[in-house]
Formats: sequence, C-alpha cells, structure tokens
Amino acid sequence: MRVIVVGGGIAGLGAAYRLREAGHQVVLVEKDKEPGGRCRSVQWNGVWAVTGALAFLGAETNLVEQARKLGIYEPDALSDLTAAHSWSVLVKREKVVEFGEFNLLNAARNSFIPLTEKARLLVAIPALVKQIVAGDPRDITSSVEFDHVNACEYFRRYSPAFVDYFLEPCMGLFCGYGEDDFSLAWLLWGASGRLAWANHVWSFKERGAGRITWELGQFFAQDSGTDYRLGHHVHAVYHDAEAVSIVTKCGDRHETISGDALVMAVPGTRVSAIMPELDAMRRSFFQGIEYSGHHIAYFLLDRPKGSLPTSYALPAADGFRRTGNFRFVDLGNGRTLAHSQWKDWGCRRHADATDDELLDIAWGDLVDVLPELAGTSVADRFISRQHEAICKRPKGYIGRIKAFRDLGRLDRVAFCGDYLTNSTVGQSHWSGLAAAEDLMARYG
Repeated sequence: MRVIVVGGGIAGLGAAYRLREAGHQVVLVEKDKEPGGRCRSVQWNGVWAVTGALAFLGAETNLVEQARKLGIYEPDALSDLTAAHSWSVLVKREKVVEFGEFNLLNAARNSFIPLTEKARLLVAIPALVKQIVAGDPRDITSSVEFDHVNACEYFRRYSPAFVDYFLEPCMGLFCGYGEDDFSLAWLLWGASGRLAWANHVWSFKERGAGRITWELGQFFAQDSGTDYRLGHHVHAVYHDAEAVSIVTKCGDRHETISGDALVMAVPGTRVSAIMPELDAMRRSFFQGIEYSGHHIAYFLLDRPKGSLPTSYALPAADGFRRTGNFRFVDLGNGRTLAHSQWKDWGCRRHADATDDELLDIAWGDLVDVLPELAGTSVADRFISRQHEAICKRPKGYIGRIKAFRDLGRLDRVAFCGDYLTNSTVGQSHWSGLAAAEDLMARYG
C-alpha cells in the first residue's frame, strides 16, 4: 500500500514506522518544520528544555521496543526520573506536605487529611478497587460504568481535603486539568494502567522525551520508502471505498496527494475541519473534544539553588488557579534553572497575552510563593505555549468514545491520538501502532 499519515507527532510517527516495517510506502505530512508535536525539546542555555511531554512510564513496552529498534535504548543514554515524579503540595500557602508517589496509599498515610475524611473514603474503596483491578489498560472504555461523574465531584462527597490538597493539585501538575476536566472513569482507568505498567519513570538524558521523536524524524528523512514532508499544511482529506487523497499547502504551493489508505494522527480538535465529508455523528464527536492548555515557563537565575525548594504543586483551593507547580534545578555553575507549568485556566485567561507578558506573570507567581526570589537576577527566560497539551476527559467523555467506536470504521481511514486513549507518550504511540495494524489487516 501507499499510506498517507497526516500528523508527525508520536502517534503518527509510530504508525508510519510500523507501516514501513511491514514494507508499505508512506507519505508522512507534518505542518511544523520538525516532527514531534507535543513531544519535543529545545536546546536552551546548555540544557534540553522540554516543550511538552517529559517522561515515559517504564512498562510502556512499545516505547522501549521502538527505542531499541532505533538503537537508542542504552543504559548510558537514559535517566531514571522516578524520584522526580514524587511531589509536594504547598498547603494554605504555609505548610509543605510531602506525598511521594501519586496513589491512594500515600494519601491515606498523610496526616493532613483528617481521620474522619479518611474513614469516609474507605466506604468508596471496594467498588473502586474492583474497577481498577478489572480495567483493561489498553481499552479506556473498560471503565465506562463510572463515566457519569467527575472525579473531584465524586471524592468531594467523602473528603474535601483529599480533593483540594491531593487530587486537584496532582492533576493540575501533570495535566493542567481543572476540577471539571476529568471523570471518575478516566481516573480509575488510569490507575489500572499504572498498576499494569508499574511505576518506573524514565527518559533520555539528551532531548528528554523529544529524543525518540527526533530520532524517528531522522529515520524518515533518510528512508527511501518514505515521502517525508515537513512544513506542509493539510487542508482537506477525502476518501472512498477505493482510495484516499489530501490537499496540502507548502508556502504558496497547493498539491493533491493520493494513496491507498490514510492514518489521521492530528489532535482530535482538528479532525473535522480537514475532513469535509465526515458524517454528522463522527463530526459531533470530534467537535466535542477539548484540550487543556499547559504552558511551561523557564527562567535562568543568576544564583545557586541554595535553600530554594525542589518543587511544589500549588492548589487551586488556595488561589493558585493559574500556576500549577514549579521546580528548581541547581545547574552546578552558580546558576539555577527554574520552571513553572500553568493550568488550563491560566492559559485560557491569558490567551491573548504576548510571550513577555506571560513570562512576567509567571515570574510574579513564583515571587508570590517565594518572596526571597524578589530582586533575583534573571539571565534568560522563555515560554513554551501549549494550548492543546492534553485531552480533557470530563464525565460522559468515555461514553462518547464508545459511541464513536460503535459507529464502525471509515473506508480506507484509521484514527489515532491521545484523545482515543491516554495522554502518556506510550499510549499515544501505541494508538498509532494500532491504527497501522488496523489498515494492514483490512487492506494490506
């Protein structure tokens, strides 16, 4: 087959690689000038600064296998980030609560959550544990029976402290989510995945998570069986029972490209705009998808880390609706790398601000939490703006995924991306592999 892959993020790159392994010709089309999408890093002041995804879950074995095939899964090239994913919460702007790994056991051990609230949480545990154990880590719809309620809404009935100082800060830290952005079904399904995958977290020392997308890009640039097109915007996708075609634009040049099948590997919010023949029910599904913003602001400080904390997660309950967390890393040369991540509320609230305005606001938030930073000299700064960082999964969303699947497959087209599964790098990559396998099973 000649398969067109629209989108060069981790899902599209995974699909394209799997198709090439099987001997099919690939046309890989990406709108940016380099691949990677939300899994990319940049060199800045001697460090690799991530602009989106940072790490991999250790038991996402498809990523390990992919890295080995590319020849980059070597001990000296890897970093164990498990300890870095332990976290602390600044409670009521005065007390730091150490939580360690994000799990209910660590929450139950913490003295900040009142005993009466812990007792009420115990009432909910049996049904939740049953779902966690039964959940299929490769099938998000396996938890659909809990899709009628948002997770924070559910747990607030039992323990407001658990929601305000554990659940919301954690989701704000890792996802940028607000309280209404994730359902109980998604949370339980994610827990079943972590149990199945184990808790080990790793990344590459060079480029971080962006190393794997960069290496995949290098592979396709040199591969004679791939028509690799960066900087090409796809304006329309057409398909029927016999073939597919796309209309692209690069500079002032428009071109129509034809093939035997197509992998749609763009964020879910962009699908309906480039598929004019999409039926009403599928169009409704895609138009209902939302992503949370998750900007990352970086500051190079002319001072050693000293007594500065390693990291804090910041609760919305104490007024931190915009900045979700910050982290300080001593670079060992008298300077410190500081970075903070924004929650979706802040990204939306300041959507029209310039980069400099956002950086001023982000720095103000840091000084608000740590007044000792006032007057600190900032040698350099930049911000990565991610308006579509992580797919939201509010109540009802997993049910909509199930209804979308029940519509069946489209002729010659397969969809992939984080909106159909989870937003980890490995799950997104796996969705691309599944899309490639689907097309090969049907037409290959």
